[in-house]
Amino acid sequence: MTNGREVAESSPSGPNYSTQSTLADLPGHTVVLGTDTTGEQLGTLFSQQSDLPGVIIFDENGFAGMISQTHFYKCVSRAFGREVYYRRSVAIMLQEIATPLILPADCSIPTAVERCLLRTLDFVYEPFLIYSREANEYKICAVQVLLLASSQLAALRNRQMELILNSVTDGLLVIDRNFRVGSEYSRVVSRLFERDDLRDASLPEVLQPLIDDVTYGQLQDYLKILFDPKLIDRLIKSINPAKQISVRFPGVDPDEEKIKHFALNFERIRSQAEISQVLVQIEDITHQINLSKELARQEAAAEEKIHLVMQILQVEPVALNRFVTHFNEGLSALEQIPNQVLENGYFKETVHGMFRRVHTLKGEAAMLRLGAHEKLLHRLEDELDKLRLAPDSGAGSLHVLSSPLEALHRLRDQIRQILEQVKSLDTAAKTPEQPASAPAPRKLTLMESLSQMVSEISQRLNKPAVFYTSVKDEDLPSQYREMLPEILMHLIRNSMAHGLETVEVREARGKNPLGIMQLEMRSHPEVYEMIFQDDGAGLDLDKIRRRAEQMGWQLPTEDHVRYAIFEPGFSTADGVSDLAGRGVGLDAIRDAVQKAGGRIIPHSHPGAYCAFQIILPKTSPSTGT
Repeated sequence: MTNGREVAESSPSGPNYSTQSTLADLPGHTVVLGTDTTGEQLGTLFSQQSDLPGVIIFDENGFAGMISQTHFYKCVSRAFGREVYYRRSVAIMLQEIATPLILPADCSIPTAVERCLLRTLDFVYEPFLIYSREANEYKICAVQVLLLASSQLAALRNRQMELILNSVTDGLLVIDRNFRVGSEYSRVVSRLFERDDLRDASLPEVLQPLIDDVTYGQLQDYLKILFDPKLIDRLIKSINPAKQISVRFPGVDPDEEKIKHFALNFERIRSQAEISQVLVQIEDITHQINLSKELARQEAAAEEKIHLVMQILQVEPVALNRFVTHFNEGLSALEQIPNQVLENGYFKETVHGMFRRVHTLKGEAAMLRLGAHEKLLHRLEDELDKLRLAPDSGAGSLHVLSSPLEALHRLRDQIRQILEQVKSLDTAAKTPEQPASAPAPRKLTLMESLSQMVSEISQRLNKPAVFYTSVKDEDLPSQYREMLPEILMHLIRNSMAHGLETVEVREARGKNPLGIMQLEMRSHPEVYEMIFQDDGAGLDLDKIRRRAEQMGWQLPTEDHVRYAIFEPGFSTADGVSDLAGRGVGLDAIRDAVQKAGGRIIPHSHPGAYCAFQIILPKTSPSTGT
């Protein structure tokens, strides 16, 4: 401080401010005068230093006040002002001046601007004092200097904000109470929405063509309550409907679309008691979503493979090998369908033949509890059924088989890989030091597999049932061991779907609620006789006749009605399921029996039982043995 000769503190190039600048960084004046200074002396000082905004006045007790140049000239310009003020001390002026605005040196520049503008209109542009507590010093600062520093800081903040908005990886924008986008937003926002004209655009209108109607409606409702200050922030965030949304953009091809996944988060900006604006953060989470889906797919595939391994390990090796052979042969035959149709032109016949083959494979998979095979074969069976029943289907319709066939090929490769791994592990386990390490789990016999199949289907249909037989696997004639398991599987499925009643019906008829299926095998001099019987409802001849008439068939005798159940495509089921409704099970049985030179005879009594008697020659036409 000096006595009347202090000038403004400033560098030749002007001050440099940062966003952390305070009043201590502003240039100021530290001219100090005593209360005994005359008005004339003060006037001389102001005339010599026209840029001096004011002076600091001290008395014997210390700081006494401040006299601004503006106030000085206002006083001396009054009538007789010079006579009153020039000859007397400045203490008389201090009596007319309100206490000056004093701000601490560590006060931020924006806060200082706000404090200055809160003064009355007469004092808005009066200089103010900056007090440093550490140095116990005052300096005078002009409001114009403060405003200039504030504008420079605003420009600096704008440049920094622009740099930030152009650098951040998330989309950032601000919306007002009308949901309109502010003038500044991150460059990423334009890239995310694939458009540049977002200033003053309505955020809901920007999103509407990109999201589904349900999400759009939820978002509109959410934006309305977003500006309700009575709702707490935690609740607002918890009900955000846009935490994960699918966004659709037009693709290069007009018929294609590009799907992205966005996450929108909303941060409310409060101004006193109101929500004035909302900061919206938009993140492209497409990669995370796709990665999550891929991980889920891989986990499902791994789990499915483990399940498949467990299924395979429970199947008796001979039965498994037989099924794998049938499965591979079936796939090879399916691949030849287009060539067969082109060669013989019999589309319907060829497709029907493959349909029956797939149906039989599905039943065999169900009997062995190979659920993955059963599921995919049922899917393929559906497609073949549509082809064989559609009146206008032809060779050009075979493309619908591509997807299920590809899935079955992948399953075949998995089975092959699993069997090779099991074989290598089995070989590695049989070392000279440990020829028989641990007993392998016992495999189910054919009869046990059939009993297990009955148990599973009965649970699925809620029809309690059991399978009784004294026949052992080795009792089956060797020449029919390929054919008989498939026949028995079809008979069990037919009995569960059509023969056995529900518990309620059985109890109403005075029958045991537990349905029973039985198998008996006899050997005669020239033939084998197999009888499969259930204690269900028996053949409903009236229903069979009505169904046949609907199909345009004429059945003159009761035997014709009874044997109609073996005709291709005939079924009395009300709908199609994985067990019935295709009209192919009994058809396949009859064909297999007839090819072996045998015959099948149905026996039935209404409400009591249905039995199928199968007669097979001891010398099979196909084997000659």
